[in-house]
Amino acid sequence: MSLGRNILRSGPRLIPSAWLLISTILILFGIATAVAQQPAFRNAPASAATDKNPYAGSASAAAAGKKLYAQNCAQCHGNNLQGLGPAPALDTPSVRKAKSGELFWFITTGKLSSGMPSWSSLPKAQRWQIVTFLESRPAVKTATK
Repeated sequence: MSLGRNILRSGPRLIPSAWLLISTILILFGIATAVAQQPAFRNAPASAATDKNPYAGSASAAAAGKKLYAQNCAQCHGNNLQGLGPAPALDTPSVRKAKSGELFWFITTGKLSSGMPSWSSLPKAQRWQIVTFLESRPAVKTATK
């Protein structure tokens, strides 16, 4: 009888430990799943992420994109991509991490509910040049104290 009582007494001590282990595993699995399934930039479709920039690395395309940006984008996003008013900055990590095709898709489709018009009326080459300009910008350095 003594042995049975000891097992029953030790049982409740094991159950919280098991729950802790199971909970930890589930939390870690959830974090890993969330990281692996990062949403695309501005909810771009998966097919957009595979589109490659035909002007990647082209200095002349980046220069043309800079002019197009100044004509079409700077009034909302600022001359230095810093964002003005409700328009977001474009020198952020989320924009830097976006794939070329995702940026192209968003420029093309826009999101009127947040104030971003569709730029599908611009020729495809010009939209890619804007993407090239955005991708050519050096990373913004944070101020050090």
